[in-house]
Amino acid sequence: MAAGVGIAVLSGHGSAATPSGAPPEAAARAIAYARAQLGKPYLWGGTGPSAYDCSGLVMEAYAHAGVGIARTSQAQWATERHVSSPQPGDLVFYPGADGTWTAPGHVALVVGGGQMIEAYATGWPIRQVPIRPGAVGYTQPWGGAR
Repeated sequence: MAAGVGIAVLSGHGSAATPSGAPPEAAARAIAYARAQLGKPYLWGGTGPSAYDCSGLVMEAYAHAGVGIARTSQAQWATERHVSSPQPGDLVFYPGADGTWTAPGHVALVVGGGQMIEAYATGWPIRQVPIRPGAVGYTQPWGGAR
Protein backbone atom coordinates (compact mmCIF):
# COMPACT_ATOMS: atom_id res chain seq x y z
CA MET A 1 0.00 0.00 0.00
CA ALA A 2 1.29 3.47 -0.85
CA ALA A 3 1.99 5.73 2.11
CA GLY A 4 -0.98 7.87 3.03
CA VAL A 5 -3.47 5.97 0.85
CA GLY A 6 -5.30 4.05 3.54
CA ILE A 7 -5.22 1.97 6.66
CA ALA A 8 -5.19 -1.70 5.79
CA VAL A 9 -5.31 -3.57 9.09
CA LEU A 10 -7.19 -2.88 12.30
CA SER A 11 -5.70 -5.37 14.74
CA GLY A 12 -2.44 -6.21 16.40
CA HIS A 13 -0.38 -3.13 15.71
CA GLY A 14 -0.07 -1.53 19.14
CA SER A 15 0.48 2.20 19.06
CA ALA A 16 2.13 2.53 15.66
CA ALA A 17 0.99 5.63 13.85
CA THR A 18 0.00 6.52 10.30
CA PRO A 19 2.17 9.12 8.50
CA SER A 20 0.02 11.90 9.97
CA GLY A 21 0.51 10.59 13.51
CA ALA A 22 -2.96 9.08 13.92
CA PRO A 23 -3.35 6.04 16.10
CA PRO A 24 -4.30 3.56 13.36
CA GLU A 25 -6.95 1.89 15.49
CA ALA A 26 -8.84 5.15 16.14
CA ALA A 27 -8.70 6.31 12.52
CA ALA A 28 -9.68 2.86 11.23
CA ARG A 29 -12.57 2.60 13.69
CA ALA A 30 -13.86 6.06 12.78
CA ILE A 31 -13.70 5.22 9.07
CA ALA A 32 -15.44 1.87 9.64
CA TYR A 33 -18.20 3.59 11.62
CA ALA A 34 -18.71 6.22 8.92
CA ARG A 35 -18.81 3.53 6.22
CA ALA A 36 -21.52 1.71 8.17
CA GLN A 37 -23.65 4.88 7.94
CA LEU A 38 -23.49 5.11 4.11
CA GLY A 39 -26.94 5.54 2.61
CA LYS A 40 -28.54 6.92 5.78
CA PRO A 41 -30.30 10.29 5.44
CA TYR A 42 -28.92 13.73 6.16
CA LEU A 43 -30.65 15.56 9.00
CA TRP A 44 -29.54 19.04 10.10
CA GLY A 45 -28.51 18.69 13.74
CA GLY A 46 -28.53 14.89 13.46
CA THR A 47 -26.13 12.85 15.55
CA GLY A 48 -27.50 9.40 14.68
CA PRO A 49 -28.14 6.65 14.83
CA SER A 50 -30.67 6.94 11.99
CA ALA A 51 -29.62 10.30 10.44
CA TYR A 52 -26.69 12.73 10.67
CA ASP A 53 -25.48 16.14 9.66
CA CYS A 54 -21.87 16.55 8.59
CA SER A 55 -20.33 17.38 11.94
CA GLY A 56 -22.60 14.95 13.78
CA LEU A 57 -21.35 12.12 11.58
CA VAL A 58 -17.66 12.80 12.17
CA MET A 59 -18.23 13.46 15.88
CA GLU A 60 -20.02 10.13 16.30
CA ALA A 61 -17.48 8.27 14.16
CA TYR A 62 -14.71 9.45 16.47
CA ALA A 63 -16.79 8.90 19.60
CA HIS A 64 -17.10 5.25 18.56
CA ALA A 65 -13.32 5.21 18.17
CA GLY A 66 -12.83 6.58 21.70
CA VAL A 67 -11.89 10.13 20.63
CA GLY A 68 -14.03 13.06 21.74
CA ILE A 69 -14.31 16.02 19.38
CA ALA A 70 -16.45 19.16 19.27
CA ARG A 71 -20.03 19.03 17.94
CA THR A 72 -19.98 21.61 15.13
CA SER A 73 -17.72 21.98 12.10
CA GLN A 74 -16.76 25.48 13.23
CA ALA A 75 -15.72 24.24 16.69
CA GLN A 76 -13.94 21.22 15.20
CA TRP A 77 -11.92 23.52 12.92
CA ALA A 78 -11.12 25.86 15.81
CA THR A 79 -10.01 23.17 18.29
CA GLU A 80 -8.28 20.44 16.27
CA ARG A 81 -4.68 20.31 15.06
CA HIS A 82 -4.43 21.58 11.47
CA VAL A 83 -2.42 19.49 9.01
CA SER A 84 -1.31 20.27 5.48
CA SER A 85 -1.60 16.86 3.84
CA PRO A 86 -4.68 14.67 4.40
CA GLN A 87 -4.29 11.13 5.68
CA PRO A 88 -7.02 8.55 6.34
CA GLY A 89 -8.94 9.60 9.43
CA ASP A 90 -8.26 13.32 9.04
CA LEU A 91 -11.16 15.72 8.61
CA VAL A 92 -11.56 17.95 5.55
CA PHE A 93 -13.40 21.27 5.85
CA TYR A 94 -15.25 23.46 3.33
CA PRO A 95 -16.85 26.90 3.71
CA GLY A 96 -20.31 25.36 3.14
CA ALA A 97 -23.61 27.17 2.85
CA ASP A 98 -23.58 28.26 6.50
CA GLY A 99 -19.87 28.85 7.06
CA THR A 100 -16.86 30.87 6.01
CA TRP A 101 -13.17 30.32 5.29
CA THR A 102 -12.40 31.02 8.95
CA ALA A 103 -15.40 29.14 10.38
CA PRO A 104 -16.17 26.34 7.89
CA GLY A 105 -19.74 25.09 7.67
CA HIS A 106 -19.03 21.63 6.20
CA VAL A 107 -16.78 18.77 7.29
CA ALA A 108 -16.12 15.26 5.99
CA LEU A 109 -13.94 12.29 6.95
CA VAL A 110 -10.94 11.47 4.74
CA VAL A 111 -10.92 7.73 4.00
CA GLY A 112 -7.89 7.51 1.69
CA GLY A 113 -7.41 7.18 -2.03
CA GLY A 114 -8.59 10.75 -2.57
CA GLN A 115 -12.01 9.90 -1.08
CA MET A 116 -14.09 11.21 1.82
CA ILE A 117 -17.33 10.24 3.56
CA GLU A 118 -19.79 13.05 4.12
CA ALA A 119 -23.29 13.89 5.22
CA TYR A 120 -23.72 16.55 2.55
CA ALA A 121 -27.17 18.13 2.68
CA THR A 122 -30.91 17.50 2.86
CA GLY A 123 -31.92 15.13 0.08
CA TRP A 124 -28.45 13.55 -0.17
CA PRO A 125 -27.73 10.30 1.68
CA ILE A 126 -24.45 9.83 3.51
CA ARG A 127 -22.01 9.05 0.77
CA GLN A 128 -18.40 8.36 -0.15
CA VAL A 129 -17.14 10.77 -2.82
CA PRO A 130 -13.86 12.22 -4.11
CA ILE A 131 -12.35 15.01 -2.01
CA ARG A 132 -13.51 18.16 -3.79
CA PRO A 133 -11.32 21.15 -4.64
CA GLY A 134 -11.85 24.26 -2.56
CA ALA A 135 -11.19 22.79 0.88
CA VAL A 136 -10.43 25.22 3.69
CA GLY A 137 -8.02 22.67 5.13
CA TYR A 138 -7.61 19.49 7.16
CA THR A 139 -7.41 18.57 10.83
CA GLN A 140 -6.46 15.59 12.97
CA PRO A 141 -9.25 14.89 15.48
CA TRP A 142 -6.80 13.10 17.79
CA GLY A 143 -4.09 15.78 17.58
CA GLY A 144 -5.38 18.18 20.22
CA ALA A 145 -5.77 21.92 19.96
CA ARG A 146 -3.67 23.71 17.37
